Amino acid sequence: MSEPRAELLERLGEGDAREALAYCDRSQLTLCASRAAPRFLPEEMALRAEKNVVRLRQVESTYEYLAGLLKKAGLDFVALKGITQCALSGIPPEDRVQYDVDLYLPKPDAGRACSALIADGYEPIKGMEAFPTDHLPALVRPTQWEWRGDYFAADLPLAVELHFQFWNPGIERLPAPGVEGFWNRRTERTGLPVLSATDAIAYAALHLLKHLLRGTTRPFHVYELARCLHASAANDGLWAEWSSLHAPGLRKLEALAFQLAESWFGCQLHPAAREEMERLPAAARAWFEDLGASPATCSFFPNKDELWLHLSLLNSPLDRLAVARRRLFPGNLPPRAVATGRSEYTRHLTRRLRHHVISLFTTCATGARWWWRVNGFGAQFWTFLAAAVVFNLALFIFFLLYNLFLTDAGFDMRFLGDMNGASRLGSLAGTLPAAYVAHRLGLRRALLAAIGGIAVLTLLRAYIVTSAPVVALAFAASAVFSLWAVVMAPSIAAAVEDKRRTSAFSLFFSVMFATGIAGNWIGGQLPGWLHGKRPALLVAAALCGSALVPALRLKPGTAAAPGARIYPRGPFIWRFLAPFAIWHLATGAFNPFNNVYLARLNFSVAEIGSIFSVAQMVQVVAVLLAPLVIRRAGLVTGIVYMMGATALALCGLAAELPGTQAVIAYIAYMSCQWMSEPGLNTLLMQNVGERERGGASALNYMVAFSAQTVAAFAAGALLGGFGYGPVLLGAAAAAATAAMMFKTLL
Repeated sequence: MSEPRAELLERLGEGDAREALAYCDRSQLTLCASRAAPRFLPEEMALRAEKNVVRLRQVESTYEYLAGLLKKAGLDFVALKGITQCALSGIPPEDRVQYDVDLYLPKPDAGRACSALIADGYEPIKGMEAFPTDHLPALVRPTQWEWRGDYFAADLPLAVELHFQFWNPGIERLPAPGVEGFWNRRTERTGLPVLSATDAIAYAALHLLKHLLRGTTRPFHVYELARCLHASAANDGLWAEWSSLHAPGLRKLEALAFQLAESWFGCQLHPAAREEMERLPAAARAWFEDLGASPATCSFFPNKDELWLHLSLLNSPLDRLAVARRRLFPGNLPPRAVATGRSEYTRHLTRRLRHHVISLFTTCATGARWWWRVNGFGAQFWTFLAAAVVFNLALFIFFLLYNLFLTDAGFDMRFLGDMNGASRLGSLAGTLPAAYVAHRLGLRRALLAAIGGIAVLTLLRAYIVTSAPVVALAFAASAVFSLWAVVMAPSIAAAVEDKRRTSAFSLFFSVMFATGIAGNWIGGQLPGWLHGKRPALLVAAALCGSALVPALRLKPGTAAAPGARIYPRGPFIWRFLAPFAIWHLATGAFNPFNNVYLARLNFSVAEIGSIFSVAQMVQVVAVLLAPLVIRRAGLVTGIVYMMGATALALCGLAAELPGTQAVIAYIAYMSCQWMSEPGLNTLLMQNVGERERGGASALNYMVAFSAQTVAAFAAGALLGGFGYGPVLLGAAAAAATAAMMFKTLL
């Protein structure tokens, strides 16, 4: 309707035109197509139009006759669908093909009306009793007529359907609140009792949605609703009434049909209708984007893709199971149409059987793709993840080897502590400027700056082994790395919707651990392959720079306006950061020295790399399980459980157990510690505004780096004087304190 191209229909060759005409006949679109494209098979169209005028007189006389019959029986009714919709859609009655007369009566009256029609000579169509409908079995006059393939035959029997409900929540498993009010608001139009204009549009939408969800969409029903929406797009009074009379749950169902009508026929929409469509769940919107044309093509390419839309609207697993079983494995043979011959019915039955068999496979395939689209994390997340994998693979190799590289160069434990302290100071010094950079440049450019800067500094650190420059480079590298740390969580939060965020963080950290498995193993082997630790560090620097390749494919973010607030305010942020600081005092006392801890227990470099890899294999599983723990225990309580488990593991490390026992304690500590990360990031990102996520991330890391700086300096000094046992017991007490504070404050 917005961009009509009637000439495309008129240009069809003879064979294609005949095929298109047959499709239009089956779809009730023939006469509407004729009016839109007057030069499309004009002789055939003229013949069909003449026949339909004859049928129109029959339809009008049937309405008149039934109105008199029901009035005589003392029964009120409303006429549904058919030519009674023409005043709303703007479709001329002579262009409206109609095969039955639909009347609504309250259920007790529908039974009385059925008896009155049967007494008048009508007969119910046999075989329809087992099928889910909103009406009694259709009634027809006795006839010897047989189907001869003519959809416009003047003697084609006109069935009467007596509806007793406007919607069937038992079958669709979806409520339509307020439909009972349609009956009380009935009016009169074209001499017949009908639904009010707003309710008539609603019923047309519900009728279309019913057929859509049951896999029996007729294109004309979509077109007719599109014409109703198009004709009323400027009628503010009608849509104001629609908004006030129809409950949100009912408007949601209507909006699904509106979306189908607009996507197929490009109709104009009133802002109230469009606003309701924009409120549709993300999964439903994704279905219309990916599979919205499937109901139009199912007669050519068998599918039941509408099943996935239906399932996305249901909340109960039992409802989903019932709907999926009914749609994928129907338990009834298709009904036999009025006066259809046995051979024609056999062909129809064969076609339907073929349709169901093929649809089972095609629907499962499209369902898998659609599930991935709806439950996946989006292209931006995967692109960011690819950059993070390459970047962190380089850093895992570098940090596994760098302390050992410096030890080989003659530096002692106290110097390593000082260097790591300087590194923490660099992180602290860089965090607040990093927030400003990310705020002003946007996430993508800030990310590129971080990767490029770290690559250059890593290259320099592989060459320079003089004490003062080593400390300065450690400070500078950590300052630049803080930019990566600040943009990481906001980048994931921006790429993934709220309900998938915990899972996205969980997947991200688990992939980072899987990257660590590879990185630590490769880092353990590289010195042997390349005959030295320095060549291995140079490989890490080159790999770090290659992370720019996927990062360049990220979409540019929007830079914040000058003067916009960077940091969040309010009680939540301080209640979060206080226990978070103590948590990082605990972990920062051990993490910078974990490789040296294992080396003091007489593990070789290759064995340390293998231990790190095994630990990270377990971490992958543990972090993937984090959303399950959080879902069962709640976000804050789940974090508390994980912190408490970390404290127990630190106690095991403090015992300095020999051999395999030390490895088990180390793996337990690393798994429990990182298991809390998805929850911590989700908690923070969900409780600050979108524009303040970078600032919140900066505060988060500023506190973390500050605590780790204090812990690194203190632990470096204390380890030399007291050993690992007392220091790690103190770290365990700090971790337990952090867990209790999270529970108390949050």
